[in-house]
Amino acid sequence: MNIPSSTYRVQLSSAFPFKALKKIIAYLEEMNISTVYASPIFQARKGSTHGYDVTDPLKINKETGTIEELQEISRDLKSRNMSWLQDIVPNHMAFDSTNTWLYDVLEKGSASEFREFFDIHWEDGAGGGKVMAPFLGEPLEEVVQKGGLTIRYDKGTFNFYYFDNKYPVSIKSYPQIISIAQNIIEKRLSSDNNIYKRLEEIAEEIENVPTHEANWQHYKMELHQLFEQDEEVQDAILNVTETISSSRELLLDLLSHQYFQLAYWKKTEKEINYRRFFTINDLLCLRMEDATVFAKYHELIKELCDQKIFNGLRIDHIDGLFDPENYLDSLRKLVGPDRYIIIEKILEWEETLPYQWPIQGTSGYGFLAVVNHLFTDLNSEKAFTREYQKICPDEQPYEELIYDKKLFILKERMGGELNNLYLLMQELGLLQMDHDKETWTEALAAFMAGFPVYRIYPKKFPLSGRQSGIIAEAFKVAAQKIPALREQLEYFKRIFTGNSDKPEASALYFLQRCQQFTGPLAAKGVEDTAFYIYNRLISHNEVGDTPHIFGITASAFNERMRLRKEHFPLSVNATATHDTKRGEDARMRINVLSEMPEEWFAKVDTWRKINEALKNKPDAPGHNEEYFIYQTLIGALPQPEASHDSFILRTRDYMQKVLREAKVHTSWSEPDEAYEEAVFDFISSILESDDFKASFEPFSSKTAFFGAIYSLGQCLVKTTAPGIPDIYQGTELWDLSYVDPDNRRPVDYDLRAQMLREIKVNDGKAEYLQALLDNLHDGRIKMYTLYKCLQERRLNQSIFDEGDYLPFEVSGEQKDHVISYGRKLHTDWYIIIVPRQIVALCDEMNFPVGKTTWSDTSIALPKEQRFAFTNILTGDKLEATDKLYIHEALSQFPIAMLKGSGL
Repeated sequence: MNIPSSTYRVQLSSAFPFKALKKIIAYLEEMNISTVYASPIFQARKGSTHGYDVTDPLKINKETGTIEELQEISRDLKSRNMSWLQDIVPNHMAFDSTNTWLYDVLEKGSASEFREFFDIHWEDGAGGGKVMAPFLGEPLEEVVQKGGLTIRYDKGTFNFYYFDNKYPVSIKSYPQIISIAQNIIEKRLSSDNNIYKRLEEIAEEIENVPTHEANWQHYKMELHQLFEQDEEVQDAILNVTETISSSRELLLDLLSHQYFQLAYWKKTEKEINYRRFFTINDLLCLRMEDATVFAKYHELIKELCDQKIFNGLRIDHIDGLFDPENYLDSLRKLVGPDRYIIIEKILEWEETLPYQWPIQGTSGYGFLAVVNHLFTDLNSEKAFTREYQKICPDEQPYEELIYDKKLFILKERMGGELNNLYLLMQELGLLQMDHDKETWTEALAAFMAGFPVYRIYPKKFPLSGRQSGIIAEAFKVAAQKIPALREQLEYFKRIFTGNSDKPEASALYFLQRCQQFTGPLAAKGVEDTAFYIYNRLISHNEVGDTPHIFGITASAFNERMRLRKEHFPLSVNATATHDTKRGEDARMRINVLSEMPEEWFAKVDTWRKINEALKNKPDAPGHNEEYFIYQTLIGALPQPEASHDSFILRTRDYMQKVLREAKVHTSWSEPDEAYEEAVFDFISSILESDDFKASFEPFSSKTAFFGAIYSLGQCLVKTTAPGIPDIYQGTELWDLSYVDPDNRRPVDYDLRAQMLREIKVNDGKAEYLQALLDNLHDGRIKMYTLYKCLQERRLNQSIFDEGDYLPFEVSGEQKDHVISYGRKLHTDWYIIIVPRQIVALCDEMNFPVGKTTWSDTSIALPKEQRFAFTNILTGDKLEATDKLYIHEALSQFPIAMLKGSGL
């Protein structure tokens, strides 16, 4: 298996195509990166900036480049002993006219070979035998009345147009259109005219012929030949499209005969007859559990794996699939036992990945969370909870907020999905037709909202103990919230555990189907709603993390790393991704606040008083949002090499997303632009206020200083703990970005290459190391740390892939302020030393944090043996017996990576 030593995530698009990637490969090699980790590269919607809106999985995205360019890059990587990890998207495709599979379905209906590819409820719910196309800005009648919908003839095909959206006219509707066209030209052509007769024959044949692709294409081609050859036909066709477009009756009548139903986009909040990615209407899900769909979708993926262009795969949104385990088994069989495979999976704090899955691990959100809590002072939880409640006395406790927002999303944004599940229960014979719909959908919603994890993976009854426990927890939560529906909830519990009198196959299918929606429900209710409302310490409002946990002990961290080494030692260690809510270094700065609650909340109180007069509206921002803004600025300021104007613009765009995702004062569906503008003006005003800056900037500098130490520690842990370190594009320097699209801004690789050259020239020089310490703001110290750690991994990969993880016992006065562990394979080993929670230990902000700080603190080494060490980050040599003192290891640099040997 081609196991990465490290990965580097790149977001490929028209703004950063293959040509741009090729230019940085030498730089990545010099940074000791082993593997390019690419965002989806298959044909996507025009202008896609991320690639997850695939329109054709059998083609390379032409805006990104060509297959030949990809092959050239592959050859270049192989020559450098590098590899390629490819992100793929099996759960969904774009609902777009350029999606040829879907276009075929919209045109041919049941005759399309792709009809069963998509997760569409053809006969159920709102569609009435049609797939909904919910992209109108108003109800259909109003759109037609205003002339917003037209029909055009495009090279042999009639299409409806709504702005840039295109929908094909069913071939079965061509006779109706031809008939209108005949009426237009019959005054100019006699009924025995050959062209007139042929038009009539085409219309009749289409009506009567079996609906096969070859026949349809034949008639469409013949019609187009007549169009091209005869001006009378051409004029008639153009006139008929104008006639229909200008006639409300003709247009609506023609639409009624299509295989799709154009609808107002807001209708999907209550009705939907296809499965979406989360609540995104224009991402239509696939039935990947169907072997035909699986085989077709993965044709090019398999080909590129066979050619060894793809050395590994990352599977997007595994929880959206009907049977993830079966999918992964099929994928493993398809691409072979030696392909490195990871999945995108959100794990709750105490949840584990199924050990039997044939994968190497996850894409790293869980690792991010553990490291994030390592640098949070758990002793301050009560103080933060108490003071946050004073600021926002009306805010709900976190657990209540999570439940209520999940329930809100399910009932107000996923009402169509909820209704479909109710109809499915009736179809499966799990509910009688005379059951009260409102009562039973309310109970089902309560049960689903009570799930403590994204989903479970039931394969058969009886469920495993863990699965049964999760069902029991969901029932308990729901029953506490809605005791009046206990009878219905008990029934669902019996269904979900296979203990009802209903057929097991039907109950299991319903449970599996529900699990395709509990994940999106959690994502939208928690990550995209509650994470923008519960603001106690926002560094933990993060994908994969959880705000109700507030820091962990060193021993808890070590135990998690031990289990990681035991079960998924090749899982990815990520600290920033394209989905993270804020930059990895911004989180570390915000985490510093956990060490000084008294000072922090005093500052917040001061700033609220200073800035009260700067509010254009007395309630904008509200107390909770204002508190969020101050934390955001702690994470984002000071910005390295950023102009004030660009920062204001980025922050404005970010805050609009924050406010709308929270759905408290404004939302995407019902924006309150006046409120948003008042919040934007407040932020601009405080950043211009001399009084605020005089108070904020010294405190911000302090958090930035200690945040930098913790960021370096985060880099060291990421590159040495069990797992494969991943570097998100551009984060070699300080990453203070906001959520997407801010974290997908262009990266200045010329600057990074220049800095790396400087680092390599000056590597080992004490004066250069000091220069890095004296100039924290420019981020070179982070790049230096990553460069040195990744170089050591590249040279000694087997130690980090296979070596033992050995927690070291720390003793002394400051033992709780450092974490140390070793990586050992045979006689080769490393000692890692990282400080944490050191704000109270330091009287001044300077490096090194030395002997006075660490007092007698040491780590215990194996007894009766003398050791020699080389500090990889400084080049220092030191020796020790029994004990290694922290102040010696950290005498020149705030973290230590010691390569050791016995003497």
